[in-house]
Amino acid sequence: MRVGDVKPQSQRDRPRERSLAVLCGAERGTFADSLLEAARREFDGRDSAFILELVYGVLRHRSWLDWTLDRFSANPLGTTDIETRNILRLGAYQLLLLDKVPASAAVNTSTELAKEYGRKSGYVNGLLRNLERNRNALPRPAYDEPARQLSVLYSHPEWLVRRWVARFGQERTEKLLTACNQHAPFVIRANTLRTTRDELKQALAAEGAEARETPYSSAGLELLSSPGLNNLVAFREGRFLVQDEAAQLVGMMVAPAQGDTVLDACAAPGGKATHLAELMGNQGSVTALDSDAGRLNRVAENITRLGTTIVRPVVGDAAKYRDDLFDKVLVDAPCSGLGVLRRHPDGRWTKSEKIVAERQTVQRNILANCAALLKPGGALVYATCTTEPEENEDLINAFIASGRGEFRVDDPRPYLPPSAGPLIGPEGFFRTFPDEPSLDGFFGVRLVRNR
Repeated sequence: MRVGDVKPQSQRDRPRERSLAVLCGAERGTFADSLLEAARREFDGRDSAFILELVYGVLRHRSWLDWTLDRFSANPLGTTDIETRNILRLGAYQLLLLDKVPASAAVNTSTELAKEYGRKSGYVNGLLRNLERNRNALPRPAYDEPARQLSVLYSHPEWLVRRWVARFGQERTEKLLTACNQHAPFVIRANTLRTTRDELKQALAAEGAEARETPYSSAGLELLSSPGLNNLVAFREGRFLVQDEAAQLVGMMVAPAQGDTVLDACAAPGGKATHLAELMGNQGSVTALDSDAGRLNRVAENITRLGTTIVRPVVGDAAKYRDDLFDKVLVDAPCSGLGVLRRHPDGRWTKSEKIVAERQTVQRNILANCAALLKPGGALVYATCTTEPEENEDLINAFIASGRGEFRVDDPRPYLPPSAGPLIGPEGFFRTFPDEPSLDGFFGVRLVRNR
């Protein structure tokens, strides 16, 4: 039986069963985030958090789990069926990396799942019990090539590890890989049309949510605990939006003024578009452009909840869109997403190295078109959530060189909180990484059109 084909029965462990369904779906190519969102709806807060921990935990450590399981299996894990493979990963993750799950529970629930899915309960039971007996003396991967060893130890694709070792060196790469396997902070942005950061923090505390100020964004709070997002009155009233701190700084770099006409060229799900409206005091206009009409529904939802009425969702291709000229343009370009692997750990298993070159071609076309929509003297911010230079500084340097002085890099520090100044390099580029300073991996540049 294929997992997910039947409705779960009450006698089975439903959170683990749902986790198995998400992992199998992700391995078959569906985005884990969408599967998780659907799977967690029917569970209370505790079980929902457990499902998230199991799914993201397995995805973050998958290579190492597979390598370790192979040491105790007569046949490689990759030769078995997808359900059995993910049942074993779930069991091994609980045994080796979750201290609060008893070994007996990890083994027994995995065996029960295997009776229903995969039909190899004896194999699963024997392998996990053998692993449990030896978990205090586990072998360690040993390869002559540092990139291959780091790839297994930290569960990242070898092609990406090779890239990072070549650019950052082995020591920094290991720190970066470690950071990508940590839980990402849960950061929100205060909606300054309706509250201040201090007022929001106090309101959240009154609702039983603990928060602290983010060090770089003056609008950000990190939620340390809460009774659940949808249970917070402050959320329902549109006093904040979930958005990483690095993404908040990108919006500030645009620095739109009240009354400006602004284009957000790749807008869904609307975090940056609504932020721009807030920075403008909800005066002017923000065109929220996206090629996916379905994703623009999320933009519309955020507009309604936050009250950013100057934002106008528009379906269109950012590489071809033509309209009047704009005072400010934000190109939050589609990219390889290699800077946010801690938030989307399934991405490391679904992307190949060719995605970098593929995205660069798309980015180049979008940037060229959107730059032509900018008024002389106006500012364009180009941003990505990737670490790779082909999509970032290489692309920008080539764009500026081809323009014969039409565009120049503008120092974004005057538009950012003073604490964010060190995130700007000597060439004027904004860069953040999951290890230093523990933000999502972003790149940004502010360009001004001279003529």
